[in-house]
Amino acid sequence: MRCLIIGEKYRNILKNPLKQHNISAICAGNNNFVDERLCGHIDLSVAHMGENRISAAEYLKNSEFVNKLTQLGFDVKFVANPKSESYPDDAAMNVCIIGENVICNPKTASEIVTAGRQILSCKQGYTKCTVAVVDANSIITSDKSIAANSALYGIESLLIDDSFVKLQGFNKGFIGGASFKISRNRIAFTGIIKNDEAKSAIENFLSVRGIEAEYLTDEEIFDIGSAIPIIEEIWPESV
Repeated sequence: MRCLIIGEKYRNILKNPLKQHNISAICAGNNNFVDERLCGHIDLSVAHMGENRISAAEYLKNSEFVNKLTQLGFDVKFVANPKSESYPDDAAMNVCIIGENVICNPKTASEIVTAGRQILSCKQGYTKCTVAVVDANSIITSDKSIAANSALYGIESLLIDDSFVKLQGFNKGFIGGASFKISRNRIAFTGIIKNDEAKSAIENFLSVRGIEAEYLTDEEIFDIGSAIPIIEEIWPESV
């Protein structure tokens, strides 16, 4: 991964750790149409639908953020701003794209974001937050119904209690909001997992799939509304 999108709110704490991995960050301005505590959560404002296609909330129109994406060759489609700051009105963009599938609540997800993919329906509206995508066939989640439904489509799940994830202003955050892939065989976590049982389960689940955990900061793992990878560099296979 060479470039990803995060919320402006988290620029200062993540910019240098990402730079150490040779990853640059494009920051989107705060979403003032959602709960103030979640205004920097990019998964409520932007979604990457693959290749050069990105969806963004209307408040980002004419922003420097969108100008940067356009200059990089991305085609940006806009989704209406949330009607209210309350759930589920704020969840239209918060879908989990995994391969050609999308895990979402069809009643809350924007059709602009889900178009062209098979919908794995669930009751949870915050699926991007709730699910950490490991690879095209594996996820980590705290949602039992998502884990059970995904299994019907050949997607293996590690079901965990993610109450160890911090989110300022709330009792807890979500594992999907505190992690994101930075390469085919590495997944980044915003901070340290101090729950030994959960950490061991996660690292074992990843190891079986040839994936390593990267801990970006020395802080206790915290929910940022995830990050959205958009530009990757393809390395040749080793000889």
